[in-house]
Amino acid sequence: MSKKKLVQIQRYLIIAILFLICVILFLGILIQYQDSQNALKFAQNSSKNITIEPKQENISNENHLGIFKEIPYKDENDNFQENNQSILEEQIKDLNLSSIIDGNLSKIDENLSLVVEQNLSKEENLTKDMNLSKTKQARLAIIIDDMANISQVRALQALKLKLIPSFFPPDKNHIDTPKLALKFDFYMVHLPLAAMNYTKPELDTLNPSDSEKRIFKKIQQVKKDFKDLKFINNHTGSLFTSDEKAMKKLYKAFEKEELIFVDSKTIASSKAPKVAKALGQIYIQRDVFLDNRDDVAYIKKQLMEAVRLAKQKGFAIAIGHPRKNTFKALEQSKDLLKSVELVYLSEIYAK
Repeated sequence: MSKKKLVQIQRYLIIAILFLICVILFLGILIQYQDSQNALKFAQNSSKNITIEPKQENISNENHLGIFKEIPYKDENDNFQENNQSILEEQIKDLNLSSIIDGNLSKIDENLSLVVEQNLSKEENLTKDMNLSKTKQARLAIIIDDMANISQVRALQALKLKLIPSFFPPDKNHIDTPKLALKFDFYMVHLPLAAMNYTKPELDTLNPSDSEKRIFKKIQQVKKDFKDLKFINNHTGSLFTSDEKAMKKLYKAFEKEELIFVDSKTIASSKAPKVAKALGQIYIQRDVFLDNRDDVAYIKKQLMEAVRLAKQKGFAIAIGHPRKNTFKALEQSKDLLKSVELVYLSEIYAK
């Protein structure tokens, strides 16, 4: 029901209530008037029928006075005055009742207005909720790790999907990553952390034994290299992230530089959630790895799982890599990805 119709209904109800009250008041006054007229006629008739005979024989003065005491004329006159007084009092009460009714009517009007406003508010909120339910989609963030060169950048841009590149910090093997990152509206840094079983670690990989000063200096340099950086996730890191002391040093460095850590969850025993909670920081983790197997069919299946989790939870994070088969699977899954809203992490988490 529209707001205009509800206001019209409110007005009609008020008019109907006012009309009924006026009718009731009119009938009440008419009844009181008739009662007063009947009482007046009764008093006049009674006074005419009274006969006083002062010349009766053998009546003493005392008996004469006694007779006058027994004559009801005076009493009836008093009754008449009392009746008139009673009628006036009742009329006054009626007037008071009218004022009370008017007051109550005013309150009824106010309450009715309030009810209508509340109903309108509920209807507006319901309409908003319905609109939100129509437009709100499950959200999915897809991070592409290991970004390091221009060919990967071009392949990612060619997909024309809202994906999140995560670049290696610059070193002699990939000097231009800070410049490449500027080609995107949103990006992350893919920070190398020590792994348990990895034979080709990146240069300048952080280790659990590194001092707090060394770790802070590294994070400070990363923040300096990448303009407007807000999010960092780990490259490898099974050894580092499973070390509670190491993660405390890392989280403290992130906090100083106002960065948010995304746990790639390369190991189930990651201490990141425990440390984040202890330090009062937000904990974010990956939900699905897309390409543990370099196979298009497998990657498409993992994309379906990511979409399913996003719809189930409302939001999910998937991680892939800049590989030919990963890009091919993403291209072939565009219709699937239309069923969710692809988002940047900055749209979900703000710092």
